[in-house]
Amino acid sequence: MKNILLLVGLAFSLSAVSQTLYEEGFEGFAGGDYISSSSNVWITWSGSGDGTAEDAQISTDQAYEGVNSLHCYANSAAGGPMDVVLTAGLDGGVYEASFWMYIPDGSSGYYNVQEDVAPGVGWAFDVVFAFSGDFQVTADAATTGSGSFPLDQWFEVHHLIDMDNDVITLTIDGVALDAFPFDSPFGGVNFYGYGDGQTVGNYYVDGINLSASNPSSIVSVDNDLAFTFGPNPATNYINVQGQPNDAWMRVIALNGQLVVEGQLNNLSKGETIELNLEDGIYFLELTSGQERSTQRLVVSH
Repeated sequence: MKNILLLVGLAFSLSAVSQTLYEEGFEGFAGGDYISSSSNVWITWSGSGDGTAEDAQISTDQAYEGVNSLHCYANSAAGGPMDVVLTAGLDGGVYEASFWMYIPDGSSGYYNVQEDVAPGVGWAFDVVFAFSGDFQVTADAATTGSGSFPLDQWFEVHHLIDMDNDVITLTIDGVALDAFPFDSPFGGVNFYGYGDGQTVGNYYVDGINLSASNPSSIVSVDNDLAFTFGPNPATNYINVQGQPNDAWMRVIALNGQLVVEGQLNNLSKGETIELNLEDGIYFLELTSGQERSTQRLVVSH
């Protein structure tokens, strides 16, 4: 249901490149689908709201490209109940995270960036888009930037997140704000059914892209083998099932480091893999003969 480009480094080096880790245009979903119920990359704030009022739905009312987008809105100016998080779990390195927003005239919008995959553990900053067409960025209870945005049309929100130097540059509708401190890690983006506190939050999100800037090495990965695993996000273990019965397994960090590997001989019935990993994004790779498949694994304790 999601469109993910999994490219992780193991074989050769490239310089001055930006590699897509995740992208989503919601075209693989049907109108009315709940995002957290349909994708393991998304979670609800409480962790138990899949398919409920807390879970945001796919809409055909607006779209930046194609026919679908994610619609997030509130029941009142007080906010909620819709509250979903696009998980990232990145720590160290330089990343770009962008998406397009559409806020109808008379409505307002909101999102925040979390410092942990688990919602509410660490708060990086939030952005309020008022019904007047003005926005404000708040970090550590202080305003770090402000400006204007267009109502009734799509505009881009772009983040350049430099966790090597603990700084972030936010660009809204093509205008870059002054850089401000950002304490890593980058846990994810929370799209909450809220707005400016005066009008009802009501907005659409589309064209999401998360990329790593200047990764040390990259190799493309085919998805030839059929396998499933869970839970995802995981804590201390995962259970892997699939075909063929035998495969070589590797778990790879975003920087290309091999962190877990081993032979699996009972995939048809399922095998449990013990994990001892830090929170973050990894890639679970299975290889059998000339066939190989990779899926995204999120670890969150």
